[in-house]
Amino acid sequence: MRKETAFIIGFVVFTVSTATLIWTFALPNFKPVTFPQVVSGSVDVGPMHRTRALSADEIKTVNDWTTHHKSGWGPLSRTPPSSGDAHLLLKDAQGKDVMVLTLWTGISAADWNSTVFVESPDGTQVHMESFSNKEFAPLRMIVDRFPYHHSGYP
Repeated sequence: MRKETAFIIGFVVFTVSTATLIWTFALPNFKPVTFPQVVSGSVDVGPMHRTRALSADEIKTVNDWTTHHKSGWGPLSRTPPSSGDAHLLLKDAQGKDVMVLTLWTGISAADWNSTVFVESPDGTQVHMESFSNKEFAPLRMIVDRFPYHHSGYP
């Protein structure tokens, strides 16, 4: 085998193996997020952590919203400025915690407004996405239904 041929074969093997290794670690982050149907839950709002149970209409709103927003979720790539303005703790029909939605509704930082984190109950998987005000409005209505102290400017 000539030197040039061996070099080209080695280069191709190196390139393909590097790309395969990178995609092996990156591909799990590109899977669509699956949202289970929830039947109950609670919302924890504001710095004073006012908690209340979600109504049947609010649970329906959450299920409808998650049905229409399955794509575009990315892995958590940067540290948020705070722990969020509201947390929706959601449960399935067996009463088991299935997910936590963390919402930024106030003025945590300009680029975090209307951002949602989806976390598994054990915290091992965290996905995030920022939405337009129109797309975020149904979740904002759940949080704003009862008054609470909003976060201020940083």
